[in-house]
Amino acid sequence: MVRKIPHSGVLFAEESAGRFKLASITLDSPNNLNALNLDMFRALEEKLLTWRQREDIACVVMHATADKAFCAGGDIKSLTMELRTDPSTTYGQEFFAAEYFVDYLIHVYPKPILCWADGITMGGGIGIMNGASHRVVTEQTVMAMPEVQIGFFPDVGATHFFHRLPGRLGLFLGLTAARFDGFDAVAIGMADALVAARKKQALLERLLRLDWSGEPGKDRELLSRHLAHEKENNPAGRSRLLHGLDEIGRLVERQSIEEIDAAFRSWSGSKEWIQRALVGYSAGSPTSIKVAFEQFKRGKGLSLKEAFLREWDMAMNFCAHSDVCEGIRALLIDILLGPLGLRSESVIVSFEGLLMVRPSSP
Repeated sequence: MVRKIPHSGVLFAEESAGRFKLASITLDSPNNLNALNLDMFRALEEKLLTWRQREDIACVVMHATADKAFCAGGDIKSLTMELRTDPSTTYGQEFFAAEYFVDYLIHVYPKPILCWADGITMGGGIGIMNGASHRVVTEQTVMAMPEVQIGFFPDVGATHFFHRLPGRLGLFLGLTAARFDGFDAVAIGMADALVAARKKQALLERLLRLDWSGEPGKDRELLSRHLAHEKENNPAGRSRLLHGLDEIGRLVERQSIEEIDAAFRSWSGSKEWIQRALVGYSAGSPTSIKVAFEQFKRGKGLSLKEAFLREWDMAMNFCAHSDVCEGIRALLIDILLGPLGLRSESVIVSFEGLLMVRPSSP
């Protein structure tokens, strides 16, 4: 029996799986590519915290109703509108605290979480996918961290996870907003398995017949074994990005952003993926690009919690002082949608070892 709990833009459900239940989060806002707004983040937080405590929930599955996009990121259109009308940045404080809290909660979640990231998975979409214990992509997946192109910086934990990628690839992805696919994601460790998109429904139905134990460690292993039978073999062999790692390394192994800029602008190679990435770099905000470089340089060695705390402070600075509103307006609202130094006070909240920044009252 499936019990669905609707919420604007996201559906929650629980389904019997033997002695236990599987919980599901289904993003259901296809008209805006499942972009996440503040209300959706709050609903995700509430439900994840509830399921975290329930002994009858063995596993959580995150996916979307349509295969065009898992999640294109945070709903930055609504964020921009609020920032334009509220110079105090109160909405920005609430938005980013809620977003980063959910991202962090997924990272430290004790129960297994399977994220089926089919289609467009960018920015905030990577944020909620990246912490899942089992990250599944398909041949249709398209990923990117495109923040520098809207006058922002690579966030949702990028300060931490960029350093977990090979070499300085994370820096390259952050500076260029380069797009990569599911084969690339598995090759560089941004996903755990590539499964053909057509297998989704059958795979999810088979989850209900697994012998869940209710013990998180054993259930993670159970889910891993299940995915091992479903995933494609050697997806890294079809990764274009992987074959360009040496060349990418030569471009970004520099001491300053000025040296990297010169290397980018003088590059004369023939790899099409790198060519497109450097076009993306040219379209980025110069301020954001410099910030992203410093973010990467100074973020090495930070814990996940420290990375999110730093990003929250950075986000508050950008909301108050940067050209992010103009960048979003120019790139998204006008073009795509058309007619259609400050450190905010914060308080650390503990929830059974879960630590995250929360804004204090203005």
